[in-house]
Amino acid sequence: MRNLFAISGLLVTALTAACDGASSHPKATTDGGLSDGAAGAQRDTAGAPVGDAKSSGADAGTADLSGAAGAGGGGGRTVVSSGGAAGSAALSASGGAEGSDGPPANGGSNSTDGPAATGGTGGAGGAGTTGGAGTTSAAGTSGTAGRTAAAGTSGSAGASASAGRTATAGTSGSAGRTASAGTSGSAGTSGSGGSTGIASPADNVVAATVDFGLPSIGYLNGLFVTVTICVPGTSQCQTVDHLLVDTGSTGVRVLKSVLTLSLPAWTNDSGVALAECTQFVSGYTWGPLHSADVKIAGEQASGLAIQVIEESTYPVPSACSAVGVDNSTADTLRANGIFGIASLLQDCGSPCAATPGSRSANPGMYYACSSAKTGGCQVAAVPTTKQLVHPVSLFSQDNNGTIIQLPTISANGAASVTGALIFGIGTRDNNGLGQATVLPLDQYGEFVTKYPSTSKGSRAFIDSGSNALYFPTSGSTRITTCAKPYTGFYCPSSTLNLSAVYQDAGGSVTLTVNFSIANAVSLFSHVNNVAYSDLGGTAAVGGYFDWGLPFYFGRNVYTSIEGQSTPVGTGPFVAF
Repeated sequence: MRNLFAISGLLVTALTAACDGASSHPKATTDGGLSDGAAGAQRDTAGAPVGDAKSSGADAGTADLSGAAGAGGGGGRTVVSSGGAAGSAALSASGGAEGSDGPPANGGSNSTDGPAATGGTGGAGGAGTTGGAGTTSAAGTSGTAGRTAAAGTSGSAGASASAGRTATAGTSGSAGRTASAGTSGSAGTSGSGGSTGIASPADNVVAATVDFGLPSIGYLNGLFVTVTICVPGTSQCQTVDHLLVDTGSTGVRVLKSVLTLSLPAWTNDSGVALAECTQFVSGYTWGPLHSADVKIAGEQASGLAIQVIEESTYPVPSACSAVGVDNSTADTLRANGIFGIASLLQDCGSPCAATPGSRSANPGMYYACSSAKTGGCQVAAVPTTKQLVHPVSLFSQDNNGTIIQLPTISANGAASVTGALIFGIGTRDNNGLGQATVLPLDQYGEFVTKYPSTSKGSRAFIDSGSNALYFPTSGSTRITTCAKPYTGFYCPSSTLNLSAVYQDAGGSVTLTVNFSIANAVSLFSHVNNVAYSDLGGTAAVGGYFDWGLPFYFGRNVYTSIEGQSTPVGTGPFVAF
């Protein structure tokens, strides 16, 4: 999911198509996606209005971002999606079935030395720097049965492709650069090279799972982890599963309904409690800020602010509820919380530190709450040191970014997928960049995508919290959309193998990325599946190309944090 302020002002999240009838995929609704609207405020150096995010309705399938959200709001920041948490249902590889449709990897340069490969499954045979021809295996169909719920752009179905997973004869990380002759990945976006095997357990590695999500609610293409939340400086802790892994938003957010701890309030410098209205394309989350220690794998972020999503402590201000749909419950968020790990350091930044006013750049995300009565919370200026911050930036060592590893999956999808979330970039033997291509990002965490490749291009972002590839089509590139109830998704008569050109804002890095778009209704006919690498839909934010979770399948995707040093320079950038 993407925060509205994360997209140079607007970030995308979910489609809203109602799921009705037994023939419909039980979770293929496009609701639930949350685009974090607030973050971008700080990023819009031009002062362009952000625009309120309003869902266009159940049948529309797209988020209508019309309306001005305050004078200078701009550069997008966190965007959230919902979904379930980390169970680690290991994906059983189904006997080496070869992925279908995916375009061959471009020379295999991107199989990254990164996280230690576990030696095993692997893609395509091309001679790599490491010997060992890898056996190909298709992401199996193990896992949970159930409905797949679509969380709009905020869920994520990964577009992937990559020339299969290459096994590295035991060397840590160097996943033997797959040659282009390798087996192609499964109809997903094809990157420049195959992904390595999934990283072995380590204190900077946690299992990340695409699964059914929350019982009786479900999520389509949602990537989840389990985290431990503690009262600061104590051993009073609670484990919370199904936090959505979201590279489109920044900060940790947890539903009060699943939290049993009593956490201290997070206050401003005057000792007044703070609350936040986090703005997504599909609506908002409201709740007070609390201080907590957050633990995941063997890492810990101590004494950071988290948002506890609930509306009982302080009434929701009218300016917040006007944003759109209330995503403050499990039924609407479709997750127990959000683990926001975007490229931006804070979820709003300098705009939220500005004094509120009619001509202020302050987007009205943060509130100072002096009373629990209606009107007791007022928009406030909050310095960056008091805002929600990237949790990884507070880790003691592996604090400059993250890597998401997901295997290649079948063109028809998978019932569950287990990958890894790895902390740090170039800080250990298991998180090196290897041959990954580095794509610098601008101050909004964005770059340019040219689709078709001859076009002028549109602003774009990579977002694990979006459940599909969302982009506009017209003219000769127009793709047929689905009939109700899936009108926000694409339904071509046969799978389309496409390509786009990535370019950084300065034009110094250009690369071609292949991806595939399948018929969503055909995909949803596999009712036990919840992970799809070739699911696409119409752009929820005008003109933007949202590379959602489908992009991640079959790849190692690196996201660096702005201002943090890495072996290849200072963030923000993505690499794959």
